[in-house]
Amino acid sequence: MSKRPYHFNVSSGLKTVLGSELITDDEVAVFELVKNSFDARAKHVEIFFGNNTIVIADDGSGMSLDDLKHKWLFVAYSAKRDATPDRDFRQEIAQRHYAGSKGIGRFSSDRLGRLTTLQTRASDELDGPIHEITVDWGLFDENHKKLFQNIDVQHTHRAQFDLPKELRKIRHGTVITITDTRKVWDRQGILTLKSALAKLINPFGSSVDGFSISIVAPAELEADDAEKEEWTTKDDQLPPNSTVNGEVGNFVFNTLKEKTTFVDVKISDDGQDIESELTDRGELIYRIRERNPYDLLRRSGFKCQVYFLNTSAKLTFARRMGVPSVQFGSVFLFRNGFRVFPIGEEGDDWFRMDRRKQQGYARFLGTRDVIGRIEVSGASFQEPSSRNTGLIENEATEQLRACFSEFCLKRLERYVVPVTFVDSEDKNTEDISRLMTDPGRARVAAVVAKLVDHDGAELLEYSKRLIRILSERSEQFESSLASFRAIAEHTKDSRLFNQIEEAEKKFERLRRAEESARKQADQERAAKEAAEARASHAEEVAQRATLDLHEERKRNVFLASMANLDTETIVNLHHQITIYAVNIQHQIQNFLARTSAEKSTTVAQALETMESISLLNLKILGIAKFATKANFRLESEAIQGDLGEYIRQYVEEVAQLFLQEPVTLLVEHDGKGFVQSFKPIDISVVIDNLVANAKKARATEVRFVITHPARHTIHVLVHDNGRGFDKRITDLDRVFEKGFTTTDGSGLGLFHVKQVLGEMKGTIEARKTNSQGAEFLIRIAK
Repeated sequence: MSKRPYHFNVSSGLKTVLGSELITDDEVAVFELVKNSFDARAKHVEIFFGNNTIVIADDGSGMSLDDLKHKWLFVAYSAKRDATPDRDFRQEIAQRHYAGSKGIGRFSSDRLGRLTTLQTRASDELDGPIHEITVDWGLFDENHKKLFQNIDVQHTHRAQFDLPKELRKIRHGTVITITDTRKVWDRQGILTLKSALAKLINPFGSSVDGFSISIVAPAELEADDAEKEEWTTKDDQLPPNSTVNGEVGNFVFNTLKEKTTFVDVKISDDGQDIESELTDRGELIYRIRERNPYDLLRRSGFKCQVYFLNTSAKLTFARRMGVPSVQFGSVFLFRNGFRVFPIGEEGDDWFRMDRRKQQGYARFLGTRDVIGRIEVSGASFQEPSSRNTGLIENEATEQLRACFSEFCLKRLERYVVPVTFVDSEDKNTEDISRLMTDPGRARVAAVVAKLVDHDGAELLEYSKRLIRILSERSEQFESSLASFRAIAEHTKDSRLFNQIEEAEKKFERLRRAEESARKQADQERAAKEAAEARASHAEEVAQRATLDLHEERKRNVFLASMANLDTETIVNLHHQITIYAVNIQHQIQNFLARTSAEKSTTVAQALETMESISLLNLKILGIAKFATKANFRLESEAIQGDLGEYIRQYVEEVAQLFLQEPVTLLVEHDGKGFVQSFKPIDISVVIDNLVANAKKARATEVRFVITHPARHTIHVLVHDNGRGFDKRITDLDRVFEKGFTTTDGSGLGLFHVKQVLGEMKGTIEARKTNSQGAEFLIRIAK
């Protein structure tokens, strides 16, 4: 019995299966053609939109006649699968892998239009002709019984590329012209495509991979000019993709790097380690190295950047990009330098972030909170032929998800949640000013200490600005020492060890001085209270008889004029003055004792002692003012009350009366408020220093504007009409540095203000204004 071989016949209908039916999205169809340009090593691609015409022109390597016949016209054959990149290609700056490898991307043009004309010339045949092939896709649909290979494709030669006059001239590369387009590409359609292309190539800047795309649409030039004029009127930066014509790009990410928190993770060249950097609003927080547990990712070139978008960053993104971040997308995946669609699109949860966030809304980050990019390469990661369903699932993709979750997303969460989320005001801040406070530094140190508290992480670098010893007066001082000690031990940082030891000694001296001061003050207070008990009791009885409950509560908390002080108030005020005065005396004695045995004293040592004494003296001066205008009980340093209302009454009822020069203090209050714990003496330090600075600047008016932008947040805008800041000061943050002054002052006033506010979970920001004077914005969160 003889055997006779048979062969498959291929219907002309295969064109539809591989073209318009397989690629069901117009944007994906354009993606596939642009990918071909990328794989052809093009540096630039132009996409032209005319009347029922699309032209995609690149300056890539092009094709010879042999390439056309045996590769481009060979259905489902991909030279990229077999190709071994040459030496020059390996030396290219982008060092690209191939974005496609199915051999069917050429059928994308069927999705876009009926007629396709391809012009091409190889980069090594510049003296040769340009080959032109014309494909009428409609011929493949006339009779599906006709064999695919029997449909004629016309070939001809030409001397120069036939291009629209608006496109740049090229000597080599490929030009695909699609006519009789299947849809009308209006302005909105092209803008949507441009935004999608921005995410396709590289949302972090085309300079990363040396590949750029431009859109050319002459019919939209007038509308583009109108859009530019509108943004000029707004006095704001034009979003990169708000106009049709021009280069595709997402230039906003360079700005976001300075305005939000992001983690940068990569697998080392040898594949053995994972290196991570976390940066918060321009400040490197830490850089660590860990062993790589993912064997299938060792040669994948894994790189990841993930940005946390707080409220401020989201507003910046929307303003610069012209679209909310949630509509732009989340974490995009790039395989061989090109985006894998639709991973990262709005509503896509390929990395299972939202599924996890449902388990702990306030503890985990989801797709609405982050935006970023992951890069991988290699044969382990393959796209299905449909081109819009992500990657083919296998063990490598599971390791990819795990690596992202453990080393990127969770790294970001373990910083953002304990550092940023606990401070409701920080989400509106574009810089690290709120982290420069003692509570902020303590939170950052705790995160880094926890990170390195196991053998697997090697701490290579950390922020010296944030991870440094807190003030001995800070409430977080003792608890933070454990974090600093863990970091010092892990990094063998002798400088940090010395700082810890010195801080502990200073803290012990301050503790003993305060304990002695309080003991002495308590003794004096007890004697006075015993002597005046009856008078005090009689006074209280008289007050209860003449005041109702509401007025009594208000008098016990806030400021009001008094003709005579009751005895208990005098005792309480004297108690606090004694504490501060004795503390000053002890600090002077400690300073003299330390320096008497030394030949010389450094300026830093003297300044540090004087700064501490100065702050205590300011509190005594504040109490002196309270002695005539205050009737709240200073039985302890802190009271419970409405801070905004307290500030209003202090400015109007106390600070105004003690001004020697004719300066008017004005207060505006939004009428809102909430009860919180605060120290009245600290408020006097803040307000008195700001008013004193305004007086030095010859201001005649200081205005305090009190608002409550959030439920547990208070803002105080302080503006004076004085001479303003010295023009020589380029960085206004310097005015809060210890000892910094442009006058004959000590340079401690604003330093004390920032220090006191920091202990209150608050910050202060100096601002230049268009009008006369200086302006400060105080933010305090409960």
